[in-house]
Amino acid sequence: MRVLVNRHATIDRDRGSLTIAGVTDRVAPRFGMEGPSTPRALEGAAPDAPVVLLSHQPIGVSVNAEAGIDVQLSGHTHGGMIRGVDQVVKRVNGGYVSGSYRVKGMQLYVSNGTGLWNGFPIRLGVPAEITELILRPAP
Repeated sequence: MRVLVNRHATIDRDRGSLTIAGVTDRVAPRFGMEGPSTPRALEGAAPDAPVVLLSHQPIGVSVNAEAGIDVQLSGHTHGGMIRGVDQVVKRVNGGYVSGSYRVKGMQLYVSNGTGLWNGFPIRLGVPAEITELILRPAP
């Protein structure tokens, strides 16, 4: 497994390429690690390849869309864990808590995930999920 710490990898298949970029979490500096940097993650990436960005938290969404990201995949929110609490979680995560969003031409998907928040071992009305995404070339 290759961890993409503000880096990218390119997948070449048939006559096309796909860039997968990853950024660190915004709390990384608290642990002596580099903070998230989408520009750094995209350094040297092919300008014509579609880009999928892996970002733990659904943050910087508008900036990432403007940077040319095509798809951002995030988690972190666990869907709010309890129906109703999701509205609070939505406010502290830029309005993004669960599911699919369209942001300035970029597709954002925020997964509920399967885990639980530390110290909060319950889910009520918010299902856990393992997400399968199927990427297809544009027609």
